[in-house]
Amino acid sequence: MSTKLMEKTADVAAERDIATHRVLMEDESMIVTHWVFKPGEQTGWHLHDRDYMPIQLSDGRLRFEFPDGETKELDYVPGTSSHVKAPVEHNAINIGDVDIVAIEIEFKT
Repeated sequence: MSTKLMEKTADVAAERDIATHRVLMEDESMIVTHWVFKPGEQTGWHLHDRDYMPIQLSDGRLRFEFPDGETKELDYVPGTSSHVKAPVEHNAINIGDVDIVAIEIEFKT
């Protein structure tokens, strides 16, 4: 993940736990992170300053919160992905009742 906005998360989203994530691989061109969101968990507010590609490995439903107050809900479908252009600041929350599993590839170059 890009820049974590810990103060913002503490100020506006401290009531939710942070989803489990671990870096699977990092080199000069990318960072690959594995995410598991239990129901109600969040990424915490963060800023993607590089383009990235989420790959959905499970079913589920995420709500994205944006700094301007807008929200967007996304149904996760296994085996789908998208390409997201930076910069993007948001918080993602599992609003469903099943674990959400995803891989995120962040491009450094």
